[in-house]
Amino acid sequence: MKYKLIKESIIFLLFLTVFCSCGEKPDVIYTNGKIYTMNESNTVVEALAIKNGKILDAGSNSDITGKYKADEVIDLEGAAVLPGFIDSEGSIIEFSKNLNFINLSYVKSIDEIMDLLIEKTKTTYEGEWIGGYGWSELNIPESDLVKMDVTLLDKIAPNYQVYLVNSSLNAVWVNSRLMRTLNIDKNTKSPPNGEIEKDANGELTGMFYDEAVNLIKDNIPGLLKNEMTRQVEKGVSELVKYGITEVHDKTIGKEGLEIFRELIDSNRFPMKVYAILSGEDSATVESYLSKGTETDYKDKLTIRAISVDYDGLFELQEAAMFDNYLKEPKRKVGYISDEDLERIYTRAVDKNFQFYLKAVGDRAVNSSLNVFEKVLKKNNGKDHRTVIEYCEFINPKDIARIKELKIIPSVRPDISMYDMQIVNELISPDNGRKLGLWNSLLQASGKITTGSDFPFHQINPLIQIYYLATRQLTDTVIAGIQNPEQKISLSDAVKSYTVWPAYTSFEESSKGTIEKGKYADMIVLSKDIFNSDIKALLETKVLKTIINGKVVFNNILDVNKL
Repeated sequence: MKYKLIKESIIFLLFLTVFCSCGEKPDVIYTNGKIYTMNESNTVVEALAIKNGKILDAGSNSDITGKYKADEVIDLEGAAVLPGFIDSEGSIIEFSKNLNFINLSYVKSIDEIMDLLIEKTKTTYEGEWIGGYGWSELNIPESDLVKMDVTLLDKIAPNYQVYLVNSSLNAVWVNSRLMRTLNIDKNTKSPPNGEIEKDANGELTGMFYDEAVNLIKDNIPGLLKNEMTRQVEKGVSELVKYGITEVHDKTIGKEGLEIFRELIDSNRFPMKVYAILSGEDSATVESYLSKGTETDYKDKLTIRAISVDYDGLFELQEAAMFDNYLKEPKRKVGYISDEDLERIYTRAVDKNFQFYLKAVGDRAVNSSLNVFEKVLKKNNGKDHRTVIEYCEFINPKDIARIKELKIIPSVRPDISMYDMQIVNELISPDNGRKLGLWNSLLQASGKITTGSDFPFHQINPLIQIYYLATRQLTDTVIAGIQNPEQKISLSDAVKSYTVWPAYTSFEESSKGTIEKGKYADMIVLSKDIFNSDIKALLETKVLKTIINGKVVFNNILDVNKL
């Protein structure tokens, strides 16, 4: 009798659980999709039920519509759905500032630059500053580059202060009015390690290089905090158009965090941020090391990491390499001593803060791993999830050490694609074999993450994914590309923007895949990238971006889909 009562009670409880679950009313149901969950078994489902910003259930159309009823049911009409993209390095503040600038990332001629500048003058009051950013020496023919002169800008925009910065931030092209505003003339001396270019007659050409760029950059008018808040609101609204649902941002600072909180509190900040405090901002770092981490503020903001730069970009010969560069400077040492790195890293680990280190050159990576190994031996039990960013050049022996130390590599495909084209111009050819070892890093670590470093480099995740999966440029085929075997599968490239960055930021239980109980952070695409030619990545559009179950970007009307 006792056994019978227990058995009946269990059956009743099971019935009650199923009945209550089925009776739960979702806020919205999505049906008829090709929803790539990106979970461990790579399950593809047709339908989702979403409630209170999280995924209530996922399965077939019949399963979901049979179990749940919702006032809003959205037919995906066969569209592909992915988890939302997580960019492992970007600057929301800088991106937002640049909304007022001309985007020159895609220009391929002087004429295109001039056309964009003319359009900008039509919407800008005379006397104001006009900025442009992102032009690349690789995209513009040499015959056009030699035409870059102050007279061209003066002819089109004589009544504005014009400055056009290249993608590497080591060259800026300006007009005469700007130079007059800053009291720069032909008698102004070039700073050490920089050049104010002059022609054969000693007249200014309007071109500033290397350290001379700071003469312009440091004098650009800044925005007041209330103006910056409005700009950030515009910026995040633009970022979600790329399907970016979260950014790992290491350039925020105290004022930036205040702006983010203000926008989050007033429900004007749709995306999520994993804040990485810069080691250069010592006051903010010390403040947080004292009071501890801050996790998931209103489901939008987490502060629990610190970053340091060991070295800089290879193209500027700022990467710390074992080999000498072919021209001056012959060898670049790191920005930080190993002793200082050990001190900062030890403090971060002791205070349960995650640590990010930018290490570009093979010497930088090797020295960093030496420090990590020394510190981690004392803290062996901690789940540290230390990240090495860029790791563009790396020796095979150090790849094995990355595995042993459980370091997470974070790569920059756009930058590596550029460096593959210039590596033999700057350093001995043997170093090309160490460049962009994405597949080796993935096999060693089990995961890699991808950062775009927007707004300074290509922001579109689908293009970064294309680079990872093809190791080719978007418009031309590079013959004899460095290390072709180092490309990775399309699935792994997508995981580097979804599953693995969520793990890296200790958020794998709440995001990164489309699964029951996780946040409904996902994107709807115009093409099924997993069942198309790889070139389809370059044509694919984001139709919807959904964060915490809310549609924050809807492009359906523009592309006549759904």
